[in-house]
Amino acid sequence: MKIRLAAILLALTLTACGNAAPLGAKTAVNSAPAQESSASGGAPTKSATSALEETTLPAAGIVKTKDELTFPLGDAVNMPESFIGTPYLAPMIANEEVYHFPQTNNVTFEPGARSNWHTHGGMIMLVTGGVGYYQEEGKPAQIIRKGDVIECAPGVNHWHGATPDSWFSQMVIYDSHYAGEVQSGEMSGPVTDSYYADLETEEYAGHVSNGGDFMFQRAEEPVTLDTFNGPVYLSSVVEDGNAADAPGLHYVVFEPGVINNWHIHEGGQILIATDGVGYHQIEGQPVEVLYPGDVAFCPPGEKHWHGGSAETSFAHIAVNTNPELTGLEWFDRISEEEYAFLPTEK
Repeated sequence: MKIRLAAILLALTLTACGNAAPLGAKTAVNSAPAQESSASGGAPTKSATSALEETTLPAAGIVKTKDELTFPLGDAVNMPESFIGTPYLAPMIANEEVYHFPQTNNVTFEPGARSNWHTHGGMIMLVTGGVGYYQEEGKPAQIIRKGDVIECAPGVNHWHGATPDSWFSQMVIYDSHYAGEVQSGEMSGPVTDSYYADLETEEYAGHVSNGGDFMFQRAEEPVTLDTFNGPVYLSSVVEDGNAADAPGLHYVVFEPGVINNWHIHEGGQILIATDGVGYHQIEGQPVEVLYPGDVAFCPPGEKHWHGGSAETSFAHIAVNTNPELTGLEWFDRISEEEYAFLPTEK
C-alpha cells in the first residue's frame, strides 16, 4: 500500500496536487535552486505570520492538531526531493473509463510543510481544513481556508502548502492527461525557509464565509421538491468549463432526516460527503453510511437514493458524471419504516 501511495504521489508530481506527466515521463518541475526574492520581484511587504495575525475571521480557521481535520489524513509519504515537511495522501477518485472524472485526491500538509514550485495540467483545489497558502509566480501568496475554491490554469507555475501554525488539507481535482505547454518559470525548486518566512501575502479575494457550519457555502434558501421528503439547499461549488475539465460540482445540504427518491442518472453520479452523517444506496445492495471524506459511486443507469441521517444535517458534493448523457428518471422513496432502521455506524 505504501508503495502504491508513493507511486500515486509521484505521478501527481513533485507537487501535492497533480502532474500531467505519466509515471516514467519527464516532469515539468524545474530543478534549479529557488529564488530568494519575493515572487513579485520586490521586497516582501507582509510576513506570513503577521498576515494571519491581522485577519478578522473567527480563530482564522487554524487547525492545531491533525485530529481536528474533517477529512481522513491518509498515509504519510516521504519525498524530500519534492516537499519540505511531510504530505499525507488519501486517494479519492481514480480517472477511469466508467465515470470519466479527473483524478482526485485529498492532500494534507503538517504545519509549515509545502510543495516545491511546479507546473502541471489544470487543477481545482478545494480546501477541506485548516489554513494554507497558494501562490502563483509573480503574485502574492493567497491565504486560503476551509471552504475556499481555487482554479489553477494549465501550465501556471505555483506552489501550495500549510501556514506555519496550522495543518492544511485540500482536495485536488486535476487534469492528469495534460500534454500542453508549461511555464519554465524563474521561480523553481524548493520554497526555501527564508523565502517562506518573508512571504508577501494577501487574503484570498474569493473567500466567502460559510459561517463555520458547513465545509462549503450553503445556499441561502432551501427549496422544496417532490423528489425529496423535506427542504434541501442546492448550490454550486465549481461550474462546468473549469480548469480541470471536470463536470460541475454541486453542493447539496440535507436537513436532518431528509432524503431523496430512488432515481437513475443516465451518466452516473459521484457523491463526496463533506459534513454530518448520510446514506447512499444502490438498488439491490446494502446501504452505505457516509462520513466526511467518503466517496460514493453510482454507475450509469443504476437506480439509487441518498440523503441525511435523522440526527445530523448532512452535506455532499454531487457530480453528474458523463454530462453528455442527461437522462434522469425518478421513482418512489424508501418507507419511513425502512429509514427508521438505518444504521449510523459503518
